[in-house]
Amino acid sequence: MDLYNFLILLSPSVLIIAALAFAAVMRYIAYKERVALVERGADIQWLLQNQRLGKQGNRGVLWAGTITATSGLGVLLGLWMLGRGVWLIAGFVPLSVGLGLMAIYYLTRGPASSHPGTEKAPATGEENPLSPDSSQAGSV
Repeated sequence: MDLYNFLILLSPSVLIIAALAFAAVMRYIAYKERVALVERGADIQWLLQNQRLGKQGNRGVLWAGTITATSGLGVLLGLWMLGRGVWLIAGFVPLSVGLGLMAIYYLTRGPASSHPGTEKAPATGEENPLSPDSSQAGSV
């Protein structure tokens, strides 16, 4: 096997490992952020509530759908220049997946009150447990 074939076989593995490493690093950073907030006196219930609210209104699905659909449309239009044929599937598949992701976002977003921008104040009466006007700000 020559070097070119070896690189072709190795590149998907490297990309998958890089994606998994990126996901692991992002989870670790989120963990360290939560630990730091708790050490500074943030209310755990407030953090968990905001974490759940953020997952309900996930705009990442909308972004992924938009990017995938427009990429698929670009590939489809580029391949259309070659004429009609089976190769147009390479454009229709990402276009359909992107449109499906956008449909999932709009169908599962739920009532307007469940989005992160309309969250309620924590039960302690404070707007943000780490705001400068909170009772723990002077003890830092």
